[in-house]
Amino acid sequence: MSAAANPAVVNAGEPLPQRMRRFREECGLSRAELADRTGLSRPTIWAWESGKSRPRQSNLETLAHALGISAQELTGKDQSEAMYREMDAMGLSAWRTVGIPAGAGNAHRLSVLIYGAQLVIAAMAGVDARNVRISIKR
Repeated sequence: MSAAANPAVVNAGEPLPQRMRRFREECGLSRAELADRTGLSRPTIWAWESGKSRPRQSNLETLAHALGISAQELTGKDQSEAMYREMDAMGLSAWRTVGIPAGAGNAHRLSVLIYGAQLVIAAMAGVDARNVRISIKR
C-alpha cells in the first residue's frame, strides 16, 4: 500500500486504538517502523493500540503526520464544522442561504454545498476546481 493511509475508509464509530492500528497497517508499517518515523517508543505505540493508554493531542498529530492523514481522520472526529469554517473563510457561505430548507432532498442546497466543497478541495490540492469530481452513491 502507499505511504499514506486511505482516509476514504473511515468508520467514525471505530474506537481510537483500532483506528490507529488500522491506519498503521494500511500504510504497511510495523510498530517499530512507526516508532522510528515518529520518535516514539514501540511500547508506547503498543499501549495506545491496545487501549492501555491514550496519546496526547501533540502525539496524535505526530502519528497522523507519519501516517499521511490529519489528526481528525486519525481520531474520527467530525470534520464538517471545520469544512464549514473553511468555506466561510473562502467566501463560500452561500450553502447557508436563508429560505432554502435543509435536507438532502433539496437539490439546490446540495449543489451549492458540493460546489463549495469542490472549490475547497481544489484550493487545497492546487488544482482547478473543474478537475475535482464528487460522486454520491445511493
